[in-house]
Amino acid sequence: MEDSIALMIPIFGIVFGILIAIVAIVTQHRQKTQRADLRHKERLAAIEKGLELPPETEDPEDLGRRSRSGSLRSGLTGIAVGVVLYFALDELVGQRIALFGLIPAAVGFANLLFYFIESRRKSNGNSDAIGQ
Repeated sequence: MEDSIALMIPIFGIVFGILIAIVAIVTQHRQKTQRADLRHKERLAAIEKGLELPPETEDPEDLGRRSRSGSLRSGLTGIAVGVVLYFALDELVGQRIALFGLIPAAVGFANLLFYFIESRRKSNGNSDAIGQ
């Protein structure tokens, strides 16, 4: 009985984690679609009234800010998940297998490194951002 419960805990955790991710992606997509529809209707109304349309480009500074904050969040999350996974695997199966838990920690460290490099680049006034 205890063995089956112990086996079901990670399965439920993985399944619910994936479901939460799917719901978040679908919700975000719906919000983007609704914003695009509203922007489209607004532009059509402006055209019908004969008003001048503003350019439809997003602010590149805003895009860079979102990218950097996302890197900070995913970096911290990756490090935390990697360290916890390392200690959990070390306790369950041994240190050789537990080293695989450091992979998410390395990815998290890379994201943090990107965040700090971009922050330093922006504070020095260099507008050339990676990936733009």
